[in-house]
Amino acid sequence: MSCDEHTAIDESASVEVINRKTVNDNSIIHGYVTIVKNQGMADEQIICQDKPNLLTDDGRDYAIAQFYTNTSAGGVGMNFIALTSDSTGADAGDSTLPSEITTGGLERALATTITHSTGTNSTTLAKTFTSTGTHTNVQMSGTFNQLAVGGTIGHESVFTAVSLASSDTLTVTWTLTLG
Repeated sequence: MSCDEHTAIDESASVEVINRKTVNDNSIIHGYVTIVKNQGMADEQIICQDKPNLLTDDGRDYAIAQFYTNTSAGGVGMNFIALTSDSTGADAGDSTLPSEITTGGLERALATTITHSTGTNSTTLAKTFTSTGTHTNVQMSGTFNQLAVGGTIGHESVFTAVSLASSDTLTVTWTLTLG
């Protein structure tokens, strides 16, 4: 993206001011993810705190559609949280969360905390998952616009791998900023 500005000084002379700034497509909408195992318990572990996440290409396109091009009434926000043990990493071109976990208490779920204060540019999404089985190397989370596997992935982030036994909890908190 560039911005050229031409300013006339007077009729006999002019000065051209050129300001060019390249904007990273992911720099306008950004956020952070915090992952806590067994939050509030004696064996609580902070897996990662306020780790920057990646806005996917599909997520950016979805946000633009919701702001500017969607002509149908409303749309579902990207407030469903998913987890995976896949180690391939976050990629802006991802259209799915690779090998998304779909069982054992870690399946995709609607955030139980969804907050936004009018006049601010920050939203918080949070969900505490309770494992009903054993999960090894859970290490990435993403946000989606639907409960069923599929839909549009908005954000994703990799965190330090954590293994969960039955009854362990994993609290995922996304703090997302627009602007």
